[in-house]
Amino acid sequence: MVLSVNSPKEPKVISLVIFGTTAELIFDINLIIQIILIVLLSIGVFQKRNWKYHGTIMAIGTLTMLLTVFLIMAPSLIANWAAIVLTPTSPGVLITLTHVLIGLLALGIGLFFTTRFLYFSTTSKPLICGTRLQMRIQFTIWFLALIFGLAFYVYYYVI
Repeated sequence: MVLSVNSPKEPKVISLVIFGTTAELIFDINLIIQIILIVLLSIGVFQKRNWKYHGTIMAIGTLTMLLTVFLIMAPSLIANWAAIVLTPTSPGVLITLTHVLIGLLALGIGLFFTTRFLYFSTTSKPLICGTRLQMRIQFTIWFLALIFGLAFYVYYYVI
């Protein structure tokens, strides 16, 4: 973590950054959360034999993603909506909109599987939340959302 202080002539403003970029601390923390989530989901992908454990990992990942969307990403998108409307074909906006659309698709499918898992785990019915192919497609979509999220971070905070 880097602690930066403005020059002596300016009022002292202390800002915390993790990666040394222009991103606010909350966005650095969000990036770390997203990377942890993809690792968690990857563990869930390879933990196939114990369906209850697999479903629990996936549910935790999906619900955590839902929280980060509502608490961090959506407010940022809303606050910057004017820039999207004014320059709809700029590279940053195209990256943003692609990330949002793929991310919403990943979140929607994840919530569908999570809802099914939570329902079936409270009944005596077998845990059938989706097929292996559906789960692989879901993981791929989620991974693409992360890639565009990383592109967003690099475009706005690194370049």
